[in-house]
Amino acid sequence: MNSQFLLEIYNKQAKMIYFYLKKNGCSHEDAEDIVQESYMKYITYSSGVSSNKALSYIFTIAMNEFKKVLKKKGKEQTLIIDDYHFWDNFTSDSDTESMVLNHEMRHEITIALSHIKEVYKQLLVLKYELELSYKEISLLLGMKIETVRTYLFRARKEFQETWRNLYE
Repeated sequence: MNSQFLLEIYNKQAKMIYFYLKKNGCSHEDAEDIVQESYMKYITYSSGVSSNKALSYIFTIAMNEFKKVLKKKGKEQTLIIDDYHFWDNFTSDSDTESMVLNHEMRHEITIALSHIKEVYKQLLVLKYELELSYKEISLLLGMKIETVRTYLFRARKEFQETWRNLYE
């Protein structure tokens, strides 16, 4: 067994299997354990499996392990399909935990922004999301640069206050 080949399969496909398990109602810890167990079983019994069928073999092992976990815990399988980022996660190389935390943080920021004045919200998005300079914002909104600076200062203060009220 080529260890480089196995490492390549793991890096590319483990996240896909993990997300599939999560979408089917598996807990984070169980999904990680199942993925690890699937790859360990593949390593143990891979001599009879051709390399082009490795992923399907590992996936089958993972699904069987997931069914065992469900049976052991007496739970039913539930499919979660409301996440529109689901398919994007298959191709992403970033850390899974940081992706989830970033998604939650974006949601919380969106809620906080919805509680402040519209002009402040626009300025904060232009400055920090689109990374425009004061000059670019002033040209875009037809304001003086000093007015943009003043409004952004007020917007940051209001956002901080709103954030504290909502999340602290």
